[in-house]
Amino acid sequence: MLELLRGNNKIIINSDIDGVLSGLILTNYANCEVVGFSNSDNTVWIDNSKANSIYNAVYIDMFVADNNVKCIDQHIVSVNEQHHRILNANQNKLNPNFDNPRFHLPNNSYYNKYPFGTIHYLIAVLESEGVRVDLNFMYPVGQLYFIDLLLRADDAMKTTVDSNYMANASSWWQWLMQKSGNARSINTMRQYLNTLNGIRVSSIKQTTTSILTNPATFGCSSPDGGYKSIIDNRGKLLPKVVNYFNFIAQSSGLNCFDINLNLTPHIGRVNRVSLSNNQIAELINQNTINGEDIFSYAFVRSANRGENFSYTIM
Repeated sequence: MLELLRGNNKIIINSDIDGVLSGLILTNYANCEVVGFSNSDNTVWIDNSKANSIYNAVYIDMFVADNNVKCIDQHIVSVNEQHHRILNANQNKLNPNFDNPRFHLPNNSYYNKYPFGTIHYLIAVLESEGVRVDLNFMYPVGQLYFIDLLLRADDAMKTTVDSNYMANASSWWQWLMQKSGNARSINTMRQYLNTLNGIRVSSIKQTTTSILTNPATFGCSSPDGGYKSIIDNRGKLLPKVVNYFNFIAQSSGLNCFDINLNLTPHIGRVNRVSLSNNQIAELINQNTINGEDIFSYAFVRSANRGENFSYTIM
């Protein structure tokens, strides 16, 4: 991963808790620079003085289809094993579902996909490359600790302790431990999760959601600490967004990335569909849908559920 980032250390991160945590880790431990944000939907914001194109940065926690754009994410993006071989051969793409192969088809592969946040994967990869990640795990955040926020990313806590996917989560924690070389950071998360039960997890999740969405403080628009809109009419980050980024940084014990950016929005069109066999072949062979270049995409549901493919055209 560090080799990938040496070629381009400018990163675009998602505006949710997973993206913010990932941005903090990469700016503090991998010499990266945040030059923009995405809302994981239809908008990318970039500072044109730092990146001259939405294609000229490394996307974190979002898969970008263009073969030349670097990205590190954790979504299911391979239709099947054939598609996986194509995507996995691209040195510009990093994803735990490439490292430990998981695909959309067959369904049993999708059900055993990587179930945590990009942040947890990044920590393991950094540790595997000799970078010791030392976070403020037990820093008090009201009734909670920082580790509760860290494990809120992509619902890692609930998935591990109180869900229908506990066996899969356990398997992936073992994989992260092996990937990281039995790092203290990954083991700390595992040991903490082992102290929790379903009742405690529900309480933590409710409290975390209250902290993040409280309109008097951060006013996040989603319970996982995300925003659909982050700038004012001058292109500056909204005060609540600035406060949120600083809050996560302080809680983690890391220096916040530069938030004094002049951001320009780039707005696309989002589609949710079930792919036909012809569209699947087109995606695999041409990296397009209905003849249009895809900006970003992911399989968000299993194949036996409708509208399982989400993609954005820019």
